[in-house]
Amino acid sequence: MSSTNTNQQKISSIGIFIWTLATIFFFYEYFLRVFLGTIADDVMRDLFISAEQFSIITASYYVTYGIMQTPVGILVDRYGSRLLLTLACVACTLGVIWFSFSNSFYAGVFSRLLIGFGSAFAFVSLLSLSLNWFPKDNFGFMVGLAQFLGAIGPIVAGAPLAMIIRAFDDNWRLVLFLTGMIGVVLTILLAIFIRNKPKGHKNQIYFLSKSEPLLQKIQKLLNNPQVWFITFYAATVYVSLPLLGAYWGVSYLEARGFPKSGAAFIVSMLWLGLSIGCPVIGKVSDKLKRRKPLLIIASLLGVMASSLILFFPTNDDIVLSVFFFLLGLAASGQSLSFATISEHAPSKLKATSLGVNNTTIMLLGAIIPQFASSIIQRSAGGSTPFVQQDFESGLAIMPILFSISFVLALFAIKETFCRSQHEIKYVSTKKTNSFYIQ
Repeated sequence: MSSTNTNQQKISSIGIFIWTLATIFFFYEYFLRVFLGTIADDVMRDLFISAEQFSIITASYYVTYGIMQTPVGILVDRYGSRLLLTLACVACTLGVIWFSFSNSFYAGVFSRLLIGFGSAFAFVSLLSLSLNWFPKDNFGFMVGLAQFLGAIGPIVAGAPLAMIIRAFDDNWRLVLFLTGMIGVVLTILLAIFIRNKPKGHKNQIYFLSKSEPLLQKIQKLLNNPQVWFITFYAATVYVSLPLLGAYWGVSYLEARGFPKSGAAFIVSMLWLGLSIGCPVIGKVSDKLKRRKPLLIIASLLGVMASSLILFFPTNDDIVLSVFFFLLGLAASGQSLSFATISEHAPSKLKATSLGVNNTTIMLLGAIIPQFASSIIQRSAGGSTPFVQQDFESGLAIMPILFSISFVLALFAIKETFCRSQHEIKYVSTKKTNSFYIQ
């Protein structure tokens, strides 16, 4: 029995170019994920909607994104990334253009649902291309680097987007329409240049043949307790990102006395921390050949940073910027979860396992903020605007979730030593000079 030594795979210029295009789409969809937080007041005014309706529009993205993640993993396993990324970019482009013309609550919801549907293909396809075009020993770093570049999208969707809209005489609709035009160009580039794998190369993600018992294989994946431990770990460290970055971060800081521009800058430090933390945690993990210590450290950092944001008595913008930055670093633990879960999954279901992971992350990213928002609303007793204490009553769920992730990382998740737990191992025996295959 023989196998290809994928560790000897070389990095090629075409592989870098293909990976870069996929990362640009990831950046693009990440921008579309969070831009509403910057134009919340304008959207509520122009669409004649309440804060609760605005929250539903924001959550619509996460609903379709989360629901689609496992199907996306299956589709990537079967068909590869080229066709799927192209169609996904078409959906995102149509969605943002539709939103730019929206004049009602329902138009806003359905256009965001379409954006979430298209965006669902971005990250799993990028992970698949990373596995197929780069040595697997670099996978943790490549995932982190992709998230570093992708997380620039939310940063651009903050203060820079506000400045661009101001330059266009506060015409947010025109800016979003132009954003859609960028999507048209990106769709053409993806269709022309993306390739699923190098010629003659055996995939790290294997495409499923139609004759394989797919449901049986998925059931086997879901019967693995490690899959659930890792996905819930990833979700609990991720939730702080949408909760502060896309929902209530700016409003919370405004309630603490910060101007809108200053609040937006502080919240952007959350994404900066994520963008730096993802490649760093991946590189360190790959270098140490360990996953668990980094997962544990990320959880502990999240408990500390979220508690400081909520309960440390300061309104110093530099100090709070540091706290938000540290929270972003902590949230980068979810990046490492993708490498970890891929190492616990059978080779033919790696992309599916990545999809299951992203499904859990995004669904809880939609559900938990709604729960926190209801607590905030209840604390306010129906009065508006919300005050600092109202926000803190709902946002207090963050350190609780990080504590849960710590318990999972410390006691439940098994160390993979950065290698597949399903790979074939050959051990030579001295007496018989034969091989034992596990």
